[in-house]
Amino acid sequence: MIFDTCLLFNEVVSETTDVTTTEVSTGNSNVIYNLTAPGPIFSTLVITSVLVIAFIIIFFFLKKVDPLKKTPMWLVPMMWLVDLINGLVKENIGKRWKAYAPWFLTIAVFLFFSNISAIFLLDNPTSYLVVTFTLAMTSFVIIQGSGIISKGFFGWLKGFCDPIPVMLPMNIVSELAFPISLALRLFGNITSGAVISGLIKGALGYYSIIVMPFINILFDLAFGVIQVVVFVMLSVVNTSQKIDDSEKIY
Repeated sequence: MIFDTCLLFNEVVSETTDVTTTEVSTGNSNVIYNLTAPGPIFSTLVITSVLVIAFIIIFFFLKKVDPLKKTPMWLVPMMWLVDLINGLVKENIGKRWKAYAPWFLTIAVFLFFSNISAIFLLDNPTSYLVVTFTLAMTSFVIIQGSGIISKGFFGWLKGFCDPIPVMLPMNIVSELAFPISLALRLFGNITSGAVISGLIKGALGYYSIIVMPFINILFDLAFGVIQVVVFVMLSVVNTSQKIDDSEKIY
């Protein structure tokens, strides 16, 4: 039902949206670039819809779980993931960890399914720079907002002059470079995996059916998990650096 709805949405977008292209001269040839990107819109809509419905179903099942009885096996992986994120955030953030843990858990789950969406014949949303840059900017806002909440506005501004005032320009460049590097790192790794998989498939032709399952496991699943860990870890650590040390006791 969700897939049919999203497919219909994608068809409507394709029919009602004028495709804008631009022609760029590269030597003796011209390259046409498509400036619209229905791929990430469609795949992001599908992933988000499925996750929302899955979490609603899990919520109703959780209400029936008796905490005094044996934990159901289907709940064990979820508890492990929640404990892992809670422990990581608690160790780095401190006493405010409960406000941050849900966000980092949400971004980890969304990134994981976005990175492996090619397995389900969807475009990788994270193979589009607009998606990775949006996620990186969200983390950037949370990081800077954490510094303002923890140290106050003027205390946050003062941090740009540490350790000495002459470092002000370098510190500003360093802060602005973080979301850019975070977005490009995620975009580059996911896109390179898709490109390499496509090259292997094109080179082997029909014989690629033998090796492609292993290639997909390597580039889509393994690299996808690694990029989730890297993105979340960098976001948590940089958030921790903005929080006053006195608040890191829980």
